[in-house]
Amino acid sequence: MLVASDRMMVEPARFVVRAVAATGQRAYEYRFSYVAESLRKTWKGAPHATEIPFVFDTVAARYGKDLASPDEATAKAALAYWVAFAKTGDPDGEGRPHWPQYSASEDQLMNFTNAGPVAERDAWQARLDLTEASAASK
Repeated sequence: MLVASDRMMVEPARFVVRAVAATGQRAYEYRFSYVAESLRKTWKGAPHATEIPFVFDTVAARYGKDLASPDEATAKAALAYWVAFAKTGDPDGEGRPHWPQYSASEDQLMNFTNAGPVAERDAWQARLDLTEASAASK
């Protein structure tokens, strides 16, 4: 499953952000690793598209009575980044961790973790480099 996810979604997203950054345009990459409090005992990680209720501030509708304050805080942060980006083309804003522009040499992204948003070098870089090389050799 991990290989399929990397090949179909994760590495292609990195390819796109690299291509955009290579043109000189501002580009930003993220990973959504946050798992809602109510699901942490059953989910090992965040499945594809779980960021949607957080980004669009519909977590209360999605999680209902199981909504926890960390879920609300993550939704508030994600929404603030997305709104700032929509308004200005830059997701940064006062009171939030800096979201660095993407550059292939730095390979940094914003990771929405259970501990909050963290700008970091992509921990999956080696794995994605292998996926990219495998795709290029075909």
